[in-house]
Amino acid sequence: MTTPPKETWINPKIEIRETSNKGKGMFATALIKTSDIILIWGGEYTNAKGAEEAKEKGRLVFQWDDDLFSVEDRGDDMGYFINHACDSNTWMRDAYTLVAKRDIQVGEEVTADYALWEADQNYISKWECYCGSLVCRKRITSNDWKLPEVQERHTGHFSPLINKRIKKQKYE
Repeated sequence: MTTPPKETWINPKIEIRETSNKGKGMFATALIKTSDIILIWGGEYTNAKGAEEAKEKGRLVFQWDDDLFSVEDRGDDMGYFINHACDSNTWMRDAYTLVAKRDIQVGEEVTADYALWEADQNYISKWECYCGSLVCRKRITSNDWKLPEVQERHTGHFSPLINKRIKKQKYE
């Protein structure tokens, strides 16, 4: 695994602006082609011990791989403003990189299916999804990656941790 980047990088063809119903979101200001990098999450990364200490301090912690966690304050990072959609237009290349799953048109909101990385075994969204997709799951949970249709939609493009869980699940 490569060294985590210090700073988050967002494609210059994206701007953060208010959405009609979800607070802030990411929007394409120019055509973004399939496989173009959307963002590379930077910031503070730690191991399991550091993650527990950060949680005790009330910080936001995400697990990306077996012993790789990011730590941030809510809304502190520009990458925080990517909204969920059940049939998103992005997916993961590795633990830090989100890429376009398909072409993203000018003015289109850039979205990610949170099932790509949600690893907290107890997570259930407090909000309900209204993405409007035919595959909308309404309530997003940490177990969504286990759904065959979600695995098929995002094959090989989950976080490294979720990819490992999927592989393990197939061999159990």
